[in-house]
Amino acid sequence: MARKTSHRMGPSDVVILVMGMTGSGKSQFVSKLTGENAGVGHSLTSSTISLDLYSCVENGQRMFVADTPGFNDTQISDVEILKDIAFFLGQLHLRNVRLGGILYLHSITDNRVSGSALRTFNMLRALCGPQALNCAALVTTKWGALRSPKDDHAYCERENELKYTSNFWGSMRQHGSQSYRWFGSEASARSIVREVIQTTCRRTFSPILQIQRELIDEKRPLDSTSAGREMMKRYEDRCQRVKQELDDLRSELLSASGLTREERNESEVEVSRLMDELSRSEATQQELRVSQRDLFDRKKGEYKKLYEGIWEEVEQEKQEMTRENGRRLSAFEQRLSYLEPKRDGAKGPAMAENPSVPPRAGTWARVGRFLKRNVLPLLGVLAGVGVVAAGAAAINPPLIMAGAQLLALSFTGVQWHTGQGVDGPDLIAGVEGVIRACPPTPISAGFRIHT
Repeated sequence: MARKTSHRMGPSDVVILVMGMTGSGKSQFVSKLTGENAGVGHSLTSSTISLDLYSCVENGQRMFVADTPGFNDTQISDVEILKDIAFFLGQLHLRNVRLGGILYLHSITDNRVSGSALRTFNMLRALCGPQALNCAALVTTKWGALRSPKDDHAYCERENELKYTSNFWGSMRQHGSQSYRWFGSEASARSIVREVIQTTCRRTFSPILQIQRELIDEKRPLDSTSAGREMMKRYEDRCQRVKQELDDLRSELLSASGLTREERNESEVEVSRLMDELSRSEATQQELRVSQRDLFDRKKGEYKKLYEGIWEEVEQEKQEMTRENGRRLSAFEQRLSYLEPKRDGAKGPAMAENPSVPPRAGTWARVGRFLKRNVLPLLGVLAGVGVVAAGAAAINPPLIMAGAQLLALSFTGVQWHTGQGVDGPDLIAGVEGVIRACPPTPISAGFRIHT
């Protein structure tokens, strides 16, 4: 599976988002899939400290794989992780890039679904929304840890519990979500992603996640989105719990008598710890109260250098494409010049000896003149057909519409008789307008890109 070095992301590309708890095997999965080291970690600290983006090709389809931190990460807060994911998904929606699916990885070796795993799953459900739950797929990992038939039986029972329990993946299955096993190999990872992408491409339109609709279409603040409310509720509950513990501890201190100095010091230390936890929880709630505009401006600012570098590369590629198109146009015009009939004063020997030109020769001359005066419109027609075909292959309505517009504009520019049709400069301006309406989409600021 070859790596692509281009940083541009366009409507014909597909994005796979990989989520899951820290230690579930996300980075290993991405490394096997892309052939690149995705920061696989084996220490107690998480190696994925921000959203990382990788690219590869699967069956001729360019694919970007986003490796996200777990919501139990040791180096980055849950709020920052939510902001990164919300920003990334929002950029995909803004730039009309297809989301091929969300893979939720869960280790089959975990004896139970921990509280952190359940909170992460609830966050995933809030990100998708009820209309797009079928975009997510459960991928159980670490099947290679099997040591005996007894382990196999236990893991299968655990898998069924995950898949059919309503509090976990059972509700997702009811909305069309699928589940897969990853056996740790590249072939297994590619098979999972291939099936997920094929399922997505069978849909007429790319699914819109709830977080995308709320942030981009409705322009809600982060704390007013479903995912933001899910996280806000978690910290509100934590604040209530800490306040209750503080009240109870203070009551004990007031009513207690005969406490030793050591016991009183321990109680004061506990009060101080609870006060610090309460302060952090309240500060986190404030961080969630951010508008969509402020969120996007901040994330773009954090990665401004990378953002400018990507745009510089895109501009260089556009200039190279313009030069290449100019060379091809010059070569085409040179070929057509041979079809232009010679004037009377420039007749060759054969024309002088045979002044009568056969009717077929006159027809070819008219064809040559027609082709020469319609170079740009005919090239535009060919380009429009190509864009429409590419859009149909990718099942991308906006790309098909752009191709149809270019095709219609180019037909308008055809001069069937001398003096008819749109002038060349006008046609070029119109084509440039269509291109500006559907530009190649660069990866937005906010991600580390590995090449």
